[in-house]
Amino acid sequence: MIPFLCIPCLALILYFLILGLFFPKYRPFIKEGWRCFVDKLFRRKCSISFDNRMRLALSSWLAKKGFVRLGKFMYKEKNFNRTLIMVMILFTIISILLFILLIKFLIASPCQAGDSCSI
Repeated sequence: MIPFLCIPCLALILYFLILGLFFPKYRPFIKEGWRCFVDKLFRRKCSISFDNRMRLALSSWLAKKGFVRLGKFMYKEKNFNRTLIMVMILFTIISILLFILLIKFLIASPCQAGDSCSI
């Protein structure tokens, strides 16, 4: 059961890695998220409570934007973890499919045999 506790932190790390490429203000979150992930992986309590801080930040941001019911839903730790696990699974599936499509695009020739086409 412990590896499933690591998935929300891993999802947040990947999210902040992508954001950190474009926005430097999110780069410190990557380090905090990694520490939390390693702590949970070794069955220790997360010392900085990264996932709880992100859960509270997300629920308060949603409430400020007018999505009060969604903010209340995300405030519950169980719902937040399940949502992050589903996002992680969806992100992984989409990434694999995009990688397969990229490989097919790079390998496939632009013209079929017998067709006359110019590049």
